[in-house]
Amino acid sequence: MSNITTTMPTMKEIEQWIFRKMQEEFARAMKQVLEALDQQILEQRDRERYRVKDERETSVNTVFGNVRFKRRLYCDRRSGKHVYLLDQLLQFEGRGKVSPHLEETAIAFASQGPSYRDSAKRLEQLLGYNVLSHQAIREKLIERAEQPMSEVKRRPARVLFVEVDGLYTKLQRSKKRGMENAIAVVHEGWEKSGKRVRLKNKQHYLHTSGGNFWEGFGDFLVERYEIDENTWLVVNGDGAGWIGECTSYFHQCLYMLDRFHVARDLKRFVGHLPKVWETVRRSLAKQDAAALIAALESVAEQEIAEENRKDWKQYKSYLKRHEKHLDDYRKTLQVKGIDTSGMRPMGSAESQMRIFAKRTKRGGYSWSERGVRAMLRTMMRIKEAGMVVRTVEGHASMQATSQQPINMRQLLKNATQPVKGCIAGMIRMLQGPKQSSTTGMALKALRG
Repeated sequence: MSNITTTMPTMKEIEQWIFRKMQEEFARAMKQVLEALDQQILEQRDRERYRVKDERETSVNTVFGNVRFKRRLYCDRRSGKHVYLLDQLLQFEGRGKVSPHLEETAIAFASQGPSYRDSAKRLEQLLGYNVLSHQAIREKLIERAEQPMSEVKRRPARVLFVEVDGLYTKLQRSKKRGMENAIAVVHEGWEKSGKRVRLKNKQHYLHTSGGNFWEGFGDFLVERYEIDENTWLVVNGDGAGWIGECTSYFHQCLYMLDRFHVARDLKRFVGHLPKVWETVRRSLAKQDAAALIAALESVAEQEIAEENRKDWKQYKSYLKRHEKHLDDYRKTLQVKGIDTSGMRPMGSAESQMRIFAKRTKRGGYSWSERGVRAMLRTMMRIKEAGMVVRTVEGHASMQATSQQPINMRQLLKNATQPVKGCIAGMIRMLQGPKQSSTTGMALKALRG
């Protein structure tokens, strides 16, 4: 018994060894499936159009490890070009050396942070081999982010809710110290998801053109929604001048001051006055602008810290000018005959920005303009679709082949070798150079 316990591998070693063996078996099965698909294409192709020129071997890194397989190169008599029909069928660039699933996993890791280098290390730790360098992950993320999104079906919209804010990021190797990324989050209202409430059909807009933000945002809305003169926009922002310009660009537009920013600023002035602060907090929660202004007017100048009195006067005047932007937007919509049941107070702009700020600001990183825009666009696409959408050129040409339904079970029916039995079988590890390894010694000890 002592002999067994001294040579027995740990749980970690067993798990790692079995995982690697599973990777090897999956890689063999994947090679078989890919080559079987290529054979199926050979038999079903348009023979008058596609002529087989050669059969070439390639390799691709996958979550199973490196997979080497052969695929046929065809000459397209119609266009005169050489194509790999298997690549077109699978919507995959075979010369890319990285499978789409592995590439998406690397990009998802990178978007979660904290860095590209950390993402490369996590991939290596998970899969057991050096998959991609941190620089390669960055290049692939930027490449994916700069590809155009596939066309989306335009949705009807009666009321659209827009949360707008700016995200400041530091720049590297630039004359400018930093840049503000103007971001808008658009949704169609609120819906319950279990016990929680989430934004319905949330979509993101990142302003990257040199023109006016609201002009670019208007083009974005037209691409995704069926907007007419009856469509209302409810815009929530922190009071920045460029955000308040929304009412001059859209006819049916209500601008709301973000309650989080108003509460944060007011707490600096009246947070030391419990009764006043409680009234202010409740007024903001109820979106009662009149009660809020009345509470502020009741505060004597002597109750404000001396160093804040000048700023207090200016901020109080600012809120008075924007009193209509503090009131409940639902009152206006109700007057216009719009059903507001299910509508909630605005104010998720800050929480939305925290998600992007966590990745772009944590660790004190600085970015290139191209890099930070690619990162923000990638995070937005992942949140909208759950994955990064990529279009492979030439995929449409596969319509020239007469495809039949593919039976994956049939492709995998010979994926494993038949069992030889206990008497004739053997464990190869016990016959090779690894028989003296920890796992080999453990297997030998099991013989008794």
